Amino acid sequence: MKKDKRILSIGAHPDDADTYCGGLLSKLRDKGWRVRLLSVTDGSAGTYHAEVTREELKLQRRSEAAASGRLLGGRYDVLDYPDGQLQVTLEAREHLIRYIRTFAPDVILTNRTNDYHADHRNVSLLVQDASFLLTVPKICPDTPYLEDTPAILFWGDDFMKPYPHQPDIIVPLADERMDLKVKLASCHECQYFDWMYWPHHTERIEWPREKQVAMLSERYHAGSQAEADRLRGKLTELYGVESAAKIRNVETYEISEYSGPIDEEFLTIAKSVE
Repeated sequence: MKKDKRILSIGAHPDDADTYCGGLLSKLRDKGWRVRLLSVTDGSAGTYHAEVTREELKLQRRSEAAASGRLLGGRYDVLDYPDGQLQVTLEAREHLIRYIRTFAPDVILTNRTNDYHADHRNVSLLVQDASFLLTVPKICPDTPYLEDTPAILFWGDDFMKPYPHQPDIIVPLADERMDLKVKLASCHECQYFDWMYWPHHTERIEWPREKQVAMLSERYHAGSQAEADRLRGKLTELYGVESAAKIRNVETYEISEYSGPIDEEFLTIAKSVE
């Protein structure tokens, strides 16, 4: 019996695994791939409201992540490592090994180690430290090992040192997929309509929700279109002048040095022009 194709997006916080790569995830979902999302920390530090306890915020962010997961047609799990305190430990590595083995993804998405946030960097390190060990039977022998290391891809970022993100895989996206990414981000209300505006634009917290969403949409579309324009020469090489001119939005992914083979079906779907 043929195994269904699976993709796992692993982020540090409950708004990372979906908002960075929702376009690619939705393209794969539409072609029958199983989508799973994971936040390694509980998101319990992402507020400036002193009266909100970590436990309260943790529950809110789990609920928001679940709503985003429903839009993508996949489960959005949130682990219990405290937000802002994630460390690269043997316990966390083995926890991740067991989780990944249980889902058995063909492709894993995560962020690079080049990042402003310690949690982001440490998630990337944990994924890469786990990559080969996923296939080692004597490691975590209570969970069946994988025969092959999954493909591991890093979603795009703007960090430049020690080297900038490499767009090894360019994923063209229709405007409708960018609209979906805005909807995914909007599920995370406590982040995108509150925390995001603190401390320099707190007046925007009181804006009508429609105005907040409109600003978020403008930000997402403008950023994606700027990236597509920056890569216009590469897009022309890949797709030809006429097709490349129609590509208004993109997501980009860098292949991890520790990646397993990349599935041809995945590449076909990812690179398709909509």
